[in-house]
Amino acid sequence: MNRIIHGLIFLTALCASAVAVEPEGQAGREGRPVTLREAVRLALARGPEVLLARAEAAKAAEAVRETRSLNMPQVVAGTGLAYNNGFPLSIEGAAPSVFQAAASQAFLSGRNKNLIRESEAGSAAAQAGTEGARNLLAARTILFYSELHQSRQAIELLEQQRTAARQDSRLMESLVQGGRALPLDAKIAALAAADLDQQWLVAQERVRLAEAGLRELTGIPEKEAILTERPEIGSELLALTPDALYQKALEIHPAIREAEAAARARDFRIEAERAERYPQLTLISQYALFSKTNNYQDFFNRFTRNNYILGLSVQVPVFNGFRTSARVSAARQDAEIARLQLQRLKSELKANLEKSASALRVAIGAATLARQTVAVYEEKLKVSETRLEAGRADSREVSETRTQLLEKRAALVEADRALFERQVELLQASGSLASIF
Repeated sequence: MNRIIHGLIFLTALCASAVAVEPEGQAGREGRPVTLREAVRLALARGPEVLLARAEAAKAAEAVRETRSLNMPQVVAGTGLAYNNGFPLSIEGAAPSVFQAAASQAFLSGRNKNLIRESEAGSAAAQAGTEGARNLLAARTILFYSELHQSRQAIELLEQQRTAARQDSRLMESLVQGGRALPLDAKIAALAAADLDQQWLVAQERVRLAEAGLRELTGIPEKEAILTERPEIGSELLALTPDALYQKALEIHPAIREAEAAARARDFRIEAERAERYPQLTLISQYALFSKTNNYQDFFNRFTRNNYILGLSVQVPVFNGFRTSARVSAARQDAEIARLQLQRLKSELKANLEKSASALRVAIGAATLARQTVAVYEEKLKVSETRLEAGRADSREVSETRTQLLEKRAALVEADRALFERQVELLQASGSLASIF
């Protein structure tokens, strides 16, 4: 009787393994094949984080344009119309005139020069911040994609295990009713089936959440079922040693580049504040069109309607209290803080790369072991089936071996998931994730 029971369980599991399980909620919807690269590109094209970072970078670029205008000609035109009784008094330092224009051009200004450099360094920092936002968004998209694909694989394996466990539980209840098994055996079989049901529910929820997250990032509509493929990331950086990867990351990591640009900006601010002590030269010119209504001919020997001046303004700082020295000292403190922050980021980067590389090596070993285990149990199943055909084994042995094989395959799926996640973590830690796509 036991041989018949286990034979039925084995046949049920065999049939279940040959049926592809359609993910829950996919029925009736047109499938859309989406590769990992396409998913990342869709997310990077519409992600609010990236768009916000780009807006900040564009704002910083406009700030550079504004600062550069300090060394460009400044021209103002207008009128100084006024009525006066008696001597023609001035309006804001200028004689009353029908039309007037003034122009100035900074000729020698160390402050302006370094302010422009500071602004350019700030723009470079903003650009690096955009790349950092791209890396974070790419990592989120990749992990959602991987979770969706791997969880669907887990569901397929769990379906096979659940079918066999439910059949085993029903048959065990029949044996208990017939007095051929203990009630405890039926409870154990029912508990095993319930445990697999819970695992299946967890996998379904993981699929649902991963798909919802992926749709939110990529903008793929609900009416289209997302068909995934095995996620893989090919990058030569994964083969580098931690030290070599650290040296590479120092060149490309967005956070490091942003901190370096911020440190340079602080150094330029020091020079800009220090330049307050040096002479400043400005080329100036002014034109004014006078009118006789302001009584110029009555108070001056000669009246001329068209008047202009062209000259050079030289300002030599003599004493302004402690304003300049205080600003220089404050700028130096800001620069020191920026350098310390940069050093801290480099230390954290090195530690994160060491940690991620170590976790990746462990995950590679675990995945390799899982594949070897699956291969052994596949061979074991073939031997059991051969023994069954020769009459030297019963169906119970084959059924148990097949159940063990399903468990090892599920473990392999989890090992592959962990390996892929460790690869993503290492590339994200190096700051190169978005550039791969």
